[in-house]
Amino acid sequence: MPRALSPPKRLSRKEKQAETREQLLEAAERVFLRRGLEGSSVEEISAEAGFTRGAFYSNFESKDQLFVELLHERIYRGYRRMLDRVEESGGTPRERLVRGAAMLRDAQGHEEGRWLFRLWLECLTKAARDEDFRKLAATFWSGNRSLLAAQSEVQFEQLGRKPPLPHEQLATAMIALDIGLAVQHLVDPDAVPLDLYVSLYDGLFGPMVDPAG
Repeated sequence: MPRALSPPKRLSRKEKQAETREQLLEAAERVFLRRGLEGSSVEEISAEAGFTRGAFYSNFESKDQLFVELLHERIYRGYRRMLDRVEESGGTPRERLVRGAAMLRDAQGHEEGRWLFRLWLECLTKAARDEDFRKLAATFWSGNRSLLAAQSEVQFEQLGRKPPLPHEQLATAMIALDIGLAVQHLVDPDAVPLDLYVSLYDGLFGPMVDPAG
């Protein structure tokens, strides 16, 4: 006699809300790629996810808040994954720095990295002219900066050396180099190839964490 199938597990209210929220984020990702931030609407995002406007506003205050959270979630998750892989790879702090730079280079060359960067540029464009949105966007780098600052602290502790600048400032400089290279590569890829990620990160930051330094 065939075994009776167990009924599907019923999700709690909190689990259902988390599932709805993730479905809205995934739908927004598709809509933003098609329409851009300004060309998209709450109605289209809701319909793409198969929900009503009410479901949208039960999870997000506005389209702008969803947009910033999407970038936070996707890009922060990518940074976290890269840093974990770098730490697990072993080697000296300088060798790990070079591996991390190579991962940033590869992310910019990958389709997912390119579309995230395009959305990020829209984020900056709106932040430049909309003060309320600027306050949302100001939180964008905080997670990545904290991750890099923590990594910097571990590296200098391993070396038994004082950093030349506070860890937060070193993290800010690394993010600035990442952004600057990505922008320049976008508009002038022949003059600024992605391979510069490795040589510039190593040339500028490598001597700081070189065990022989």
